[in-house]
Amino acid sequence: MGFLHISEPLSWEESLQHLRFVREHGLEQFLSVLRRCQHIEADPFKWGDEVEHGIFKLVGNDEDASRTVKVLLRSPEVLAQLQALETKIEEERGPLKAHESATWMPEFGSWMLESTPGGPMEGLSGIGDLEASLRLRRQRLSAALQPGEVAPTVTSMPLFGASNFSEPAFEPRGPAADSLFVPDEAMFPHPRFPTLTKNIRERRGDRVAIRRPRYNPNRQPGSGDAVIDAADIRGPVPTSVAEADALDHVYADAMAFGMGSCCLQVTMQAKNLSESRHLYDQLVPLTGVMLALTAASPFLRGLICDDDTRWGTISQSVDDRTDAERGLASDAQGDERLAGRGVRQLKKSRYDSIDCYIGESDEATKANDLPVVYDQEFFDKLRNNGVDANLAQHIAHLFNRDPLVMFGDRMDLDDERDVDHWENLQSTNWQTLRFKPPPPEKGALPSDAAKHIGWRVEFRSMEVQPTDFENAAFTAFIIAISRAILDLKLNLYLPMSKVEENMRRAQRRSAATAEKFWFRTRVLPQDSSEEVDESELYAEMTVHEILMGGSNNSFPGLVPLLTQYLSEGDLDDKTCSALRTYLPFIVARAEGSLITPATFMRNFVLQHESYQQDGRVPPAAAHDLVVAMDEIGQGLRCAPSLVGESNSPLSSSETLSPEGSPLTRCSASCRRPCSPSCMAYMNMACRC
Repeated sequence: MGFLHISEPLSWEESLQHLRFVREHGLEQFLSVLRRCQHIEADPFKWGDEVEHGIFKLVGNDEDASRTVKVLLRSPEVLAQLQALETKIEEERGPLKAHESATWMPEFGSWMLESTPGGPMEGLSGIGDLEASLRLRRQRLSAALQPGEVAPTVTSMPLFGASNFSEPAFEPRGPAADSLFVPDEAMFPHPRFPTLTKNIRERRGDRVAIRRPRYNPNRQPGSGDAVIDAADIRGPVPTSVAEADALDHVYADAMAFGMGSCCLQVTMQAKNLSESRHLYDQLVPLTGVMLALTAASPFLRGLICDDDTRWGTISQSVDDRTDAERGLASDAQGDERLAGRGVRQLKKSRYDSIDCYIGESDEATKANDLPVVYDQEFFDKLRNNGVDANLAQHIAHLFNRDPLVMFGDRMDLDDERDVDHWENLQSTNWQTLRFKPPPPEKGALPSDAAKHIGWRVEFRSMEVQPTDFENAAFTAFIIAISRAILDLKLNLYLPMSKVEENMRRAQRRSAATAEKFWFRTRVLPQDSSEEVDESELYAEMTVHEILMGGSNNSFPGLVPLLTQYLSEGDLDDKTCSALRTYLPFIVARAEGSLITPATFMRNFVLQHESYQQDGRVPPAAAHDLVVAMDEIGQGLRCAPSLVGESNSPLSSSETLSPEGSPLTRCSASCRRPCSPSCMAYMNMACRC
């Protein structure tokens, strides 16, 4: 979550008269950025990860039958504390390396916050410091918490949206979300968030409707049993919690269920505009595969789901389409103030998989085999300003959507300098990848300037993992495969229709091992000279075959290609050592010898002594699961089925933090190692 403007936003009724103005000037602002920054060349390959965190309150001890866990609505206080800590450390120590500091930002929920390295990492060598950066952030967040508070890196708290799930407790049915389950106070206390929530609901004409399949213990993934996908579920809109509970699927009704799900994202800077577009395209076929590999969301509203990821939840949670746009009603009149008058059919929510490739090649154009809905007027203006058809199509399709949060004091802007209106549309089209033009002032700086920012690509489909090792492994894979794609000139283009099918399959239970995904069989430059029938160019493969190669086709596998590429490079020992650990771990998860967090967490609840065989997560099981995930993340509990024996050692009584400070425990039962350096900066006592 980027900079939050401090002002009073317009209501939806007040916004309606400004929607077209913002869209029109947003397009002008994009064109201005393009004019100013299209000539950037030779930018270094810089990158960074983004981890979203949740803070929870443990209620009761391990022996208390009534123990439970709640989301803790005090992230603004913790955020201010962490930001002050970073400032104080920098003042006392001077400039630090990227992995030696952190940046902390607010997120949607008032139990959430976001962390990134203190600055951009650079090149493949940055991979060697990645896990240390993640560990540092976990330790600083942990040290900022009070007794009984924990912050495991999980997508969501299992009981979120169930009865009495927050601390402090508030009543639902607030004016912003109007939710049956979630109070407005669960949102971060900045006016953007309740306004975004309310305006989505008001544009849509009703509360959002989130539907996921209930856990079916009789269905075996990969056996041929019928699969129910979230996208196919229909049902009435409940008017009470009892009606919602009586449905044959899991129902939720607020943006907080989706935007309250934590994820892992990676942003990379390309050398120029052309390379950023090419990298964007080549990463598209990996979005579904990486979602399946990182699946970590088996619960919704205290119920066990029969799918594994947050994707359907978050997509439905911000779906502001009208009934006509969703194809559920015929409204020939519409509202001329809305994009497409609010009647133009849109097949997806504004949070979903990408709709089109944006590269400059004929192959990109050919792979766009699905129709893309866009505003012809905006497309024509882009083309008339020299933007090629593929990029114009992508930008124009972003403007199919309406801006959702507007500030009256940021309406009349300088389109040659400001980008508020462009970012209003760009930042609320949440897709599996994001093509990110430079901020104009920073893009205009020389490439070697410390504050220069160039053309970037953000990889957005992965779910946050319980351990720093896992988050480092998947981030490192995206970084390394991106360099291999660019340097080896790999061609991973896949028809968009097959990308869509992959995303549907990726959300299913045990998709990493039980599903097959479409992938290109010939990816090397020399393969382009061969005449191959279209039917042989793509094949359905398991994730393991995508990584290691398939026996029935010529595809060599991404990991062997990557391993060969890395062996020919001049990498330092630390980076090589890290990748030699990360790649086998990812392969092991794909072959099923290690399980996904979704499987781990679902099994934990199903096997818990309090589970009643009713598809509900018992409070005691939720408590114990959160404790387990926190201890696994801090290295205090082994999880060999999740990360393997060698990657889940029990911590000793004293280890070293990334900055070299000793992390001590006052007793064998102490759950939180306390860094004296962090304690001293925050003027805290030991939290044990």
